[in-house]
Amino acid sequence: MPNRERPTWIELDYTAAAHNIRRLCAIAGVPVMAVVKANAYGHGAVPFAHTALAHGATMLAVATVGEARMLREAAITAPIMILGYTPPWQAAEAVALGLTCAVYDMDVARALAEAATAQGRSVAVHVKVDTGMNRLGISTLAPDDAGTFLRALSDLPGLSVEGLFTHFATADEANERYARVQLARFRALLKAVTAAGLRPPIVHAANSAATLRFPDARFDMVRPGIAGYGLHASPDTPLPADFRPVLTLHTELAQVKPVPADMPLSYGCTFVTRRPSVIATLPVGYADGVRRVPPWREVLLHGRRAPIVGRICMDYLMIDITEIAADLPVQRGDTVTLIGAQVDPRTGHQERITAEEVAGWLGTINYEVTSGLMARVPRVGQGAIKAPA
Repeated sequence: MPNRERPTWIELDYTAAAHNIRRLCAIAGVPVMAVVKANAYGHGAVPFAHTALAHGATMLAVATVGEARMLREAAITAPIMILGYTPPWQAAEAVALGLTCAVYDMDVARALAEAATAQGRSVAVHVKVDTGMNRLGISTLAPDDAGTFLRALSDLPGLSVEGLFTHFATADEANERYARVQLARFRALLKAVTAAGLRPPIVHAANSAATLRFPDARFDMVRPGIAGYGLHASPDTPLPADFRPVLTLHTELAQVKPVPADMPLSYGCTFVTRRPSVIATLPVGYADGVRRVPPWREVLLHGRRAPIVGRICMDYLMIDITEIAADLPVQRGDTVTLIGAQVDPRTGHQERITAEEVAGWLGTINYEVTSGLMARVPRVGQGAIKAPA
């Protein structure tokens, strides 16, 4: 029995994480910046970061100063980059934490420079270029803007212009056309800034999908996120077969009871039993990240699928285990799996519910499924974090 504080928990396989990171390093052939934003996509940022660094990653990436602070407080000294917006009022803390910041706005750059000068330090910055996602960055539609910005940065004391990067909008789609358009724009810009003597030492563009699909997008560094967790970037971009999912989600039976036919279940009485049924209640709900609408559909009990019935509640949901209970002994405390695999004790058959399957039920992507698992669900690690001897 894992040491945990709730009967609902997430298991994290750090051995799988280490394997995935080592494989990404081997595939990329350049340094790897492991993306651990959003609590490592729900996987637990601190242990995953330690694992990634121990097995080949040289840098980490997050979305906010607060996420970076948590890593520093966990004694992580490796370079940490904030991929997006750092507001000027957080510049002083970003500098104090020794962070690398994305810049595309002179007000933010000046705030970082002023903070660095005041603290007697230098802050590394990477210039964000917008090649077609039209979210953040200096647009390549105005080709001179990036060069002008790079020159202006060089005049600011306390700034070290370390990198230049962009982000793909469609690298995970079967049609490569737009990703190739973005890559061509980035290459043209890179050629221009190189000719002007402004090329920073680290150029990067590749997310997980681009790392796997586009060797010519790897440049000086890659930024895999989802692949490190053993999850597919999209149905069009499956991982190599040996990558392994890191996260599984489990709970246990809180109560098992017979329910007569024609009885309503849960809030709103939207589900009514059509037959005498065996219904089990699980101590997990939408406050844990198990979506109510559209609903999570199935779970695994003793290696067999059981449908969720009635509305998912904040802290509980109910499943119909009538067929399972007819074949196997079922009791309070039995483990139920919401993401992961179980084996049927009678047949030896392994059944699996993947984050990708759940995403299909919910009309979303696997990123949202795992990053939406709430902090109140304890994370329990298995396997070694340290690098092999």
